[in-house]
Amino acid sequence: MERFIGTTGKTEYKVGAAFRAIDVSTLLQTRLYHHFLASKDIDLEQVISWFFEEYLVEEFGASNFSFTPSSSGTSYLQRVRHLFAEMESVANQFTLFVKHGELDRDLLAMASEQLKYKEIPSLLDGKYVYPSEGEEIAGILHLLFSDQSTLNYINENLKADSAARLLLENQVAFADFNDYQKPSVDHLIKLGVLENTGTRVQLVNVEQFLILKALFTTQAASYYHLSDAGRAAADAMVAKGWATRRSSLLTDAEGKYFNYFLNGVDFSNGPELRNKYLHGSQANDDGEDAHFHTYITALRLTVALVIKINDDFCLSANEKARSEDPDP
Repeated sequence: MERFIGTTGKTEYKVGAAFRAIDVSTLLQTRLYHHFLASKDIDLEQVISWFFEEYLVEEFGASNFSFTPSSSGTSYLQRVRHLFAEMESVANQFTLFVKHGELDRDLLAMASEQLKYKEIPSLLDGKYVYPSEGEEIAGILHLLFSDQSTLNYINENLKADSAARLLLENQVAFADFNDYQKPSVDHLIKLGVLENTGTRVQLVNVEQFLILKALFTTQAASYYHLSDAGRAAADAMVAKGWATRRSSLLTDAEGKYFNYFLNGVDFSNGPELRNKYLHGSQANDDGEDAHFHTYITALRLTVALVIKINDDFCLSANEKARSEDPDP
């Protein structure tokens, strides 16, 4: 309902009910984790510092990274300002490490351009699989996963919120489909997405299906998290023109998420928290409660960035080991 009655500008980030529910949930999880660690006399910022200054060195030989935690006893206003600066610093550190194979602190000191989270590079080539701009893949994703697909409802006994779920949870024969639906089913069969066994219509390839589902739900699939069969399916999709591969630390959607909260790079309706706090333009009457809320938001983003950086290092190490082992 929201998509039909809601109005957003061309440069507005979509923040509907689903987004707000997830936003509240993840903020609560971050706050509870922060509180749990504090009850054990563990500062989450100290953990983040350990990750950059000790863990990366010990696990991957990546030296010279630094993250300075906020001073104890400082106000949440000061903590927010400090954390946003440190988050941007480690993103720049990782960018330089990827570009040069090492982290040169002198080069870091010379960096002056504002960080663009969508452009943080990755240690891996072609890290993500994205749907191409062609009509064929758009049609496949719509028919299989959209709640507006014409294949979702056959009758009261055969219906689901998506065609993919309908086919997975029911034994649906080709004859069960209504006449107006059969051309679409034939189209998916011709493309090699579905097959008609004679007794049921089913998905041809599980690995292909999982990638298609990721392209619809998260707008990207992580290539190096796929099995060998999954990578083969992704390569076949690229060859067909259904998908492309690009490399960056964050997916396009993740980069937009960071930019929505932190700056005005992509969207006009974001809180621009980084810009407001680092430029000292947050509301003067904001109390500690408001600053604490922003601090938890900043922690959530920083932890997410740590997880992505760790994943990048781990996947890169795994790929290097695969290439060096002739018989994995």
